[in-house]
This record gives sequence, C-alpha cells and structure tokens, in this order.
Amino acid sequence: MASRDSAFTTNDSLDETLFQRLSAEIHARFGILLPITKKGLLTSGLHRRMGSLGIVSMAEYSGILFGHDENDERELVLLLDAMTSYSTKFFRNSRQFEFLAQTALPELIKMHGAGIGRVLNIWSAGCATGEDSYTLAMVLCEFAQHYPGIQFKSKVLATDVSQRILEFAKNAVYEMEKVQSIPDLLKRKYLLKSKDRRRSLAKVVPELRAMVNFRQLDFMDPAFGLREEMDVIFCRNILSYFDRDTQEQLVNKLCSHMVPGGYLFAGPSESLHSLATPLVPLAPSIYRLSS
Repeated sequence: MASRDSAFTTNDSLDETLFQRLSAEIHARFGILLPITKKGLLTSGLHRRMGSLGIVSMAEYSGILFGHDENDERELVLLLDAMTSYSTKFFRNSRQFEFLAQTALPELIKMHGAGIGRVLNIWSAGCATGEDSYTLAMVLCEFAQHYPGIQFKSKVLATDVSQRILEFAKNAVYEMEKVQSIPDLLKRKYLLKSKDRRRSLAKVVPELRAMVNFRQLDFMDPAFGLREEMDVIFCRNILSYFDRDTQEQLVNKLCSHMVPGGYLFAGPSESLHSLATPLVPLAPSIYRLSS
C-alpha cells in the first residue's frame, strides 16, 4: 500500500462548491475554521486520503465522506489527520515547564496535597506525537527528587483525535534530531539509543512511558468522559484552529475538568483575554482557575 500511495496522482481538483461543503462539515464536526486561504491544505489532505484508498475521482471520495454510516464519520477524522501538521518538539517554550516546576507544582501541593496526599493529574490535550506529554513526565520525575523518601504520585493523560498519531506517540521512538532540545542530562536519564547503530533513533525509557496514558478524544464531544479532575492542563497551539465562540466553549469545558486553583497552559500566540472564562492570567499563556 505504501508504494501505491507514493505513486498516486490525480488531476481531479477541489471546486468551490465542494470546498465550501467540506469546510462547513469540518467546522460543524470539529469546530475548526478553514478559510479559503486553506484550500490548498484541504486539497493536499484530500489527495493523500484518496491515494490511500486508491480513489482517483473527487466525486467518488465525496460519496464516502457524505454517506450515512459510522465509517463516513471516521473517514472525516482521517481526512483531518491527513491535512494536519504535527510540528512540535520536546521542551517547546521551556519557560512554561520552568513555571510548572518552580511555581505551579509547589502551589498545588500546598493547596491540594497533589502528588503527596493524592495523585497529581496533568492533561496534555491535543498531544500530537507525544513530545509535550513525555516532557511533562520528565519534569514530574525531576520534581519528585525534591521529596526524597516520599513517593510522589503523578500521572499524565495525553489525548488526541487522531488514532494514528496516538499510536506513534505510544511507540515513543523518535529520530535523534527530534530529541536535541532535551537537556543532555535528561537525555542520558530518560532516552535509550537504538542498538542498531545504522538507525539514529531514541526511545523513551519504560518508567517514563508508564506515566503517560494515551487516549483518543475529540474536543467536540459533549462530554470528555474524564473520571478525574485535572490539576494542570497543557493545551498548546490548539485553540488557534477554532473560531472565537468555539474557543470560549472549549476553554470553559476544560475548566470544568480542573480543580480549583488549577493551571492551564496555552500556546505562546494564544491569548484568552477576550474570552469569558473563570481563568486568571499569571504570565504569558499561563492561566489559573479562580478558586
């Protein structure tokens, strides 16, 4: 199938009517805005999915997308996956992780006994290929060393809408160039180099992988199905995909799953100041739920 996909070509174009229908469907289903400037992105995603299915006609693929069974809805998720760029890295925007370790975690221990009296819960929402999630696990492991003789208890929930990308994240294998942003000391502690010297790969150590629970989750689901309240939520570089109303609804839904005084970390270009939420800004892209 891989060779067939790579050789696949089609001259079938995305006309204005189909673009408007697809962008409206993606917005209704996922809350994601696709202005006309994103037509090329949608076209490339369409061709990628059509190549995977061996379909050369846009009309035939539209029939699959707009059918009336569960498979059609799954196909829309796969289309979104095909047009999404998962560009991230370990310790991205490192100042937020410094704030987490130096300010947020001590405050959560003081306020709730999080990590000491009970499990501290962190949610990596929109985890993509897992770099944020494993970075959080590293920070938690390093922080736990400040409490010798005490079992510091913490868990990371990592969610994404794409099952394919979750499988990649679970596998926890990265090219060496992808882990260069990890400090050398932490690389030695938390990464295993491939035994095959011909392959420049590193795998996250088992004890770190065990801290992270990957789960498929769609932000547009009416209920996230979370049993635990979150002390910290990292939802970075996700909100910019949505319109203002959807951003506000999503942020408030995230807040409903946080403990009083919990922390939300957004992307560096994502300001929540114009949204009606119970969050208090603390630092650039860092907010705290009013208690």
